[in-house]
Amino acid sequence: MVDFRFDIKPLFPQQIIKVSSNLLPHTFRGDRRQCLDATSKMSEIIDRLGQLSAVSQGLTKPVTSAQRLRTSENQNIYLLADPDAGQNGVVTGLLKVGTKDLYLFDEQGVTRKMDQSPSILDFYVHESRQRAGLGKHLFETMLKEEQWTPLKCSVDRPSEKLLAFLGKHYGLVRTIPHANHFVLYEGFFNGPQNGSNNGHHEPETPERAKNGLHITNSPNTQLFGATYLGNDNIRGGRRSSGAGAGHGQSQSTALL
Repeated sequence: MVDFRFDIKPLFPQQIIKVSSNLLPHTFRGDRRQCLDATSKMSEIIDRLGQLSAVSQGLTKPVTSAQRLRTSENQNIYLLADPDAGQNGVVTGLLKVGTKDLYLFDEQGVTRKMDQSPSILDFYVHESRQRAGLGKHLFETMLKEEQWTPLKCSVDRPSEKLLAFLGKHYGLVRTIPHANHFVLYEGFFNGPQNGSNNGHHEPETPERAKNGLHITNSPNTQLFGATYLGNDNIRGGRRSSGAGAGHGQSQSTALL
């Protein structure tokens, strides 16, 4: 459990809240002074949970922080709390999700460009509250709010615990290997994607190769994976091992 010097109850009128780039709970209503006070407290909560998640995964730097969320218009953080525990209530879990533009390979090794692909970016439940169904409750709340399905989500460097969680609760076992540290599951490209984010074939061109995307449809695609479109695919202090095979080397999401 994570407690704070201030009362969290005004920020958590319900067990799970969603926070976006304005750093305010989606349920929050108040004047300017109250907003400033709430954003300050939410920043402290997010930074603390992000640090604990990083420690749990053995990372040198958190992948979740209030500053990163403030500058990311396409990310949301779901926070799980027990407002009635202790004197001021406690926060017990964090789930960060967002959408990313990705070049990915399907089961046949064909390159597909995925615009605004739903992605699981960080997942942590405090060690004292694990194995109590709280992680499932947090994850299910996110799926309902975002209108996503687990099979259609890419996962950024999942931990062994998260891989086990997805296998146990959603039957997701067979992965599509990628070297950009994202994990996909077989069936990701079958049928419509979440919302209108449909993938389409994107063959390599000299211009793309020149820009560093290195998209290829060679027989080695299953081994080497695709290149992520974005500036944050290599985060400070994170390991550079491949994520697709699920060998316990990838370290971005800790859980349960």
